[in-house]
Amino acid sequence: MKKKIFSFFFLFLATIGLTSLVSCGEDSTADNSRLVIGMECGYQPFNWTVQKASEYTLPIDGTNEFADGYDIQIAKYLSEDLDREVIIKRTVWDSLITDLNAGNINMVLAGMSSTAERREQIDFTDPYLTSDLAFLIQKENIPEGNSAENPLSYEDVLRLFEGESLICQRGVVGDELIETYFSSVDESIQHNDPANTYPLAAMDVDQGISFAMPAEVPVCEAMVNISPNNLGILYVDQSFISDVDKEGLSVSIGIKKGNDELREDLNASLAKLSNEERGKMMGEAAQRSAQSDDGSGETTVSEQNIWTLFINNFELIGAGIVDTIILAVFGTGIGLILGIFIAYGKNLKIKDTDKFLVKSGKGILIGLANIYSTVLRGTPMMVQALIFKYGCQAIGLNWGNINFGGDISNFFNGWFIAGLIVITLNTAAYMGEIVRSGLNGIDKGQIEGARSLGMSSTRTSITIILPQALKNALPTIGNELIVNIKDSSVLNVIAVTELYYRMMNIASTTFAFLDAYFILAIIYLVLTLIATGALKLIEKKLDGVKFSFNPFRWARKKEVF
Repeated sequence: MKKKIFSFFFLFLATIGLTSLVSCGEDSTADNSRLVIGMECGYQPFNWTVQKASEYTLPIDGTNEFADGYDIQIAKYLSEDLDREVIIKRTVWDSLITDLNAGNINMVLAGMSSTAERREQIDFTDPYLTSDLAFLIQKENIPEGNSAENPLSYEDVLRLFEGESLICQRGVVGDELIETYFSSVDESIQHNDPANTYPLAAMDVDQGISFAMPAEVPVCEAMVNISPNNLGILYVDQSFISDVDKEGLSVSIGIKKGNDELREDLNASLAKLSNEERGKMMGEAAQRSAQSDDGSGETTVSEQNIWTLFINNFELIGAGIVDTIILAVFGTGIGLILGIFIAYGKNLKIKDTDKFLVKSGKGILIGLANIYSTVLRGTPMMVQALIFKYGCQAIGLNWGNINFGGDISNFFNGWFIAGLIVITLNTAAYMGEIVRSGLNGIDKGQIEGARSLGMSSTRTSITIILPQALKNALPTIGNELIVNIKDSSVLNVIAVTELYYRMMNIASTTFAFLDAYFILAIIYLVLTLIATGALKLIEKKLDGVKFSFNPFRWARKKEVF
């Protein structure tokens, strides 16, 4: 038994090591022969995720999914004009600049504005789209006669917003403009906490939680699709905006500092693309963002309901369920094995009869086990995932370079492996305490009895004590499995494509956030109920209780003699 446990443990470590070596493989950003582009694939109308290929799409690297949007059309144009292969890498917004500087991508084409703060970290090309500021607002609140040709003056906008609240997406120029021109000028105008995405901010406006959302006109046009009967666009005069902030309303391609050759090539290519062609690309992208993914081009997002949302995205949701189950089951199982070693490490006893080297070795193991348990149980798994991601990048390990290809890539990629390692290491810390509690709960008389029969302390521990400890701790171990089913959702911060990540992509594309959350809650509930039922059956089996899957079978009463 002992040999098997050690063999499995070292095999696991070897797998991690081998995967790390693979991730150090060929870097697709090593030269400028490829355009390795980072984007959210969830920021309409600039970029979003679809399930079917078309003349407007490009494949998302490491998946069987595709990206559409204005940014994709620009990418296709650059690919043809520069005769370079384009690779689309899906990355969360907050990680785009970090991934660019880490070499995971060589350009950010994601509707990003060239602000002074961002220019300190990366370089930008000339703008590939310039737009005006507008506000997404409920139609009933738009003054009569307002249009692009008849915009509202700044003074009238302030009066309209008096006593109201504004919201925008986190980390974009519009959120900064709220503070600069509105909430700091009129204290009655409230600046709500920014949302993670534009669609979420737009939902707040649609439901009346916030009064309006500032954004570029094309973004507002796309967000109207959330509720076309309720939402509209408030056009405002641009004269109150400073020249510096007007630059922020344009979007440019982000390039790593010092990569002047690529920037010059991109600028030269963009210069050939007329404003009319850019406007046509954006208009068509905004129109497609309102259509379903069934290829008909007729169904709008307003016609979605829970059932059609689930059926139309069944394959994507199914892949997310598989990913979540694998993360939870393997993370719990392997974490339990590592937790056994941690428990024994914390339970080591330093004896007076031990030699100096033995005492030193035991002291180190006890210290390491305690530090590991304290640190990983004392910090959130989300933070651990981010530290793991950027820590690996700092030493040259790029999980994003792992791509299995074929249909399996729809379930597994490099970031999935990274997420599996994170959830395993996190679970191991908790399992160490669970197993340790089980070990300490065993009657010491059993140890003395086994030793009196001539069994060694190691054999006694592995064959007598450990099985009983695991059996007693089974309910708590089961609870950890259920926790991992739900908590695997936090791994979306490093782009692990589990259930939550995939559902949020669906919601951002269809704008059906309430329906998506409802489906998500039902799926998590079903998964936890299945896990709970399976664990109860295992407990009954270990207790020697016979059970039947026939619900109509009456339990026979025990006969008393």
